Amino acid sequence: MNDIIFLIGRILLVLVFIWSGINHLTNDTLIGYAQFKKIPNAILAVRLSGVLMLAGALGILFGVWGDLAALLSALLVLLMTIPMHNYWTLDDATAKQTDQIMFMKNISIIGGLLAVAWAFSTVGEGGYTITNSVF
Repeated sequence: MNDIIFLIGRILLVLVFIWSGINHLTNDTLIGYAQFKKIPNAILAVRLSGVLMLAGALGILFGVWGDLAALLSALLVLLMTIPMHNYWTLDDATAKQTDQIMFMKNISIIGGLLAVAWAFSTVGEGGYTITNSVF
């Protein structure tokens, strides 16, 4: 039962990374938003972050170096969150509230990723991974 819960949790957690990763690779409006947020080399940053999101999601989903994939994904989310959702620099109340919500959502995702990294390091190859199960 615990393996099934861990698998379902991983599937639900990585959905946002799969969707966002594809979006970062195909949606040019994200480049404009990154430029607006003054991200250097916005095109490269958006595309690279998309590839990294997808790689991390697949590692977590299939359990291939799942602990490392979760830790690196947490680091990626942190590095993206600080410049993209820096609500403390905004004056407009609506924009500030929106960015604060996005910031807190990402902090929660980081917490989930750290829990997944811990679980992978604890259960090892358990939890329905590509190396030991039906995948």
